[in-house]
Amino acid sequence: MLNRVRCRRRCRSSAPCSSLASLIFFLAFPLCMIHHYVPVNADTEPPTRPPTIVEAEARTARELSRAVGKLTTDLKTCNVRVDAIEEGFQNLYAAHLGNVDGLRKCKEGMLTSQDISNLDASLDSVNPTLVEQAKNKEEEKKHHARTEELASKHRELIHQLEDQVEKLVRREKTWERTISELVARRDMLERREGAWERTIGELMGEIEIRAKRENWWEDMKEEMEGRIGALSQIAVLERFGPGPHFVSMTVLLDEGNPSSQREIIYQLAPLDLMPHSIHLFLSQIAEGYWTRGTPSIAISAEHVLQSCPHPCLENVDMGGNSMGYPYEEMRRAGLDVVSFQEYSPKYPHEKYTVGFAGMPHSGPEFYINLLDNTLDHGTLEERKFKMGPDMYAAWAMEAFGSVEEADEKAIEPYPCFGKVIKGFDVVDEIAKGLTRASLPKEEEEEQAVVRLDDNMLLSPVKIASVTILQNYSPDDTAGDGSKENGKDKGSATGDEL
Repeated sequence: MLNRVRCRRRCRSSAPCSSLASLIFFLAFPLCMIHHYVPVNADTEPPTRPPTIVEAEARTARELSRAVGKLTTDLKTCNVRVDAIEEGFQNLYAAHLGNVDGLRKCKEGMLTSQDISNLDASLDSVNPTLVEQAKNKEEEKKHHARTEELASKHRELIHQLEDQVEKLVRREKTWERTISELVARRDMLERREGAWERTIGELMGEIEIRAKRENWWEDMKEEMEGRIGALSQIAVLERFGPGPHFVSMTVLLDEGNPSSQREIIYQLAPLDLMPHSIHLFLSQIAEGYWTRGTPSIAISAEHVLQSCPHPCLENVDMGGNSMGYPYEEMRRAGLDVVSFQEYSPKYPHEKYTVGFAGMPHSGPEFYINLLDNTLDHGTLEERKFKMGPDMYAAWAMEAFGSVEEADEKAIEPYPCFGKVIKGFDVVDEIAKGLTRASLPKEEEEEQAVVRLDDNMLLSPVKIASVTILQNYSPDDTAGDGSKENGKDKGSATGDEL
């Protein structure tokens, strides 16, 4: 567009220039002619002759030549000025267009600092108002951009805060539910605690009651044991005398050989130490339970030699065919077991002593200790005393897992009520007998109902008789003390107690 403007300007400027040259020529030509016909001044050189037409024309031609040269110079000057005017006009027009474009950009807010700098560099003069407006627009644009940026950041911050508030609200609701649950659980635990307190109070009351009952039962048990012991002692005194009491047991080492008969004599414990066990054993002898039938020494373990009354060998446990409890007759008579586990530390289970077998109530079988069995058949106090603290703790850990648990166990001892005073060799000989453990191991039959004890003697030793010795003296080596079977006395029976 600028080029088209310039072309129009050039076209317009060329016409005035040619017209101006023609005007100058027509103005200058009459002047030259007037100058040609001006009379010569009197002061000038006097004419010698009148100029000829040729001279006049020559002079006119020279003057015209000078006029033409001057006009040509003036024309060149005019053209230079016209070019300058044209260039100035073009510059002014370009400046006008720049002002118009700048004004448009200022109005539209599109003028930048670079545009203003370009205008300052390209234009001779810029309208200060437009520049100020452009600067104000630029500042407004920057301010608007900063405002938009801050607004965007503000909106983003608001969104973040709204998200955080929403999260906090959700957390608050969650915490409210959690708090509600915790409050409900606390209330439930408080109710449970109250219930447990009441239950604990009731249990403590029951425990106290049970402890009192237990103490009462223990006291009653001790009282009953004392009464049973006292009644047993009275019964022994009335029926068997004050003692000491001696018992003779005749055995057949070979049942088919009468000459294999041997005697073992027992001296029973002092009556004040073991009255109930002595009364039970003497009553069993007096009622003939150790004489009739097939009483035998049937079991030989490493530490004991055990005897059993009739009909123990007929029971399936000993290889017989009879089922159930073998001593039902003795039970009906009240002579099968002791009423309580009577024991006296003054009469321990030493070697060759005699004690009732079985738990929890011992009897009617009895055994001879082949070893000192005080640790296994006595009380925990005796074990602690004999083993010492360290060995006892090791034993308790191995047997029960802790010393405290071992101490809490109510391990009752076996009644020890007599000892062998004669026939030690017979006891040792019987103990050497072969047992089922000496047989080669065979696979047990699948139909087997009861597995027999490996300590059972292959040939149980028959007990021929057991009698109570009267007027026996341990110093009587001839053994001529009178023997009387308790059954012959007839004055005392097992129904007396």
